[in-house]
Amino acid sequence: MKTTEIAASFVDLALKHDWSKIKELSADEAQILFTTISAAGFEPTKVVPGKLVGHYRDQDGSSTGETYPINGYCPYKVINRDGDDHYHATGWLEGALSFAMRGVINRQESIKVIQHEIERSVPLKPIQLTVDGDFLREYPSSRGYFVDHTRDDREFGSCVGIHDFCNSWMDFMRVTKTHNAIVCRGCHLRVLFPKEIKTYGELRQILASKIAQVPA
Repeated sequence: MKTTEIAASFVDLALKHDWSKIKELSADEAQILFTTISAAGFEPTKVVPGKLVGHYRDQDGSSTGETYPINGYCPYKVINRDGDDHYHATGWLEGALSFAMRGVINRQESIKVIQHEIERSVPLKPIQLTVDGDFLREYPSSRGYFVDHTRDDREFGSCVGIHDFCNSWMDFMRVTKTHNAIVCRGCHLRVLFPKEIKTYGELRQILASKIAQVPA
């Protein structure tokens, strides 16, 4: 299904209901939400009825006790691959729905915007680091739901992402005269590569070549 078709179905669903009153969707309508959030790269296992709330924080990071709604309009929340509530995906869905509801003014423009946000939301494809199945994935943005993501042509910063499943930060560092490395802060996995490698795409390519040479 093309992104344009997914966006059109989503906008039409948004315009179909009075979201201040609706509590539950049909199976086909819930599938539209699932298809949209999947196309946006969130890897959900399902969407289910439910509301999520966020917690306001003091400057020291402690909770103030006050909350705010993550999905005020959308009566569905997103469940991630671990079976937990996916707050970021639910917030993205809420934001997309809120914008799509404006399509009553200009449906085609709303479809274009939702299509753009779906495509922009897809995160960096995880990079396989070792033959054992270690992966580097993009770290989540803290700047909101509709943001640009890392792409293969981007150069490394001091922190390059998250060690998948270990869920610890991975740092970029110079380690020898000829090689750099990315190192996991949690399990201390260390992956070496030539210092000439500057971007995520170059790293993906050279590591894929190395892994392919390892006997099965």
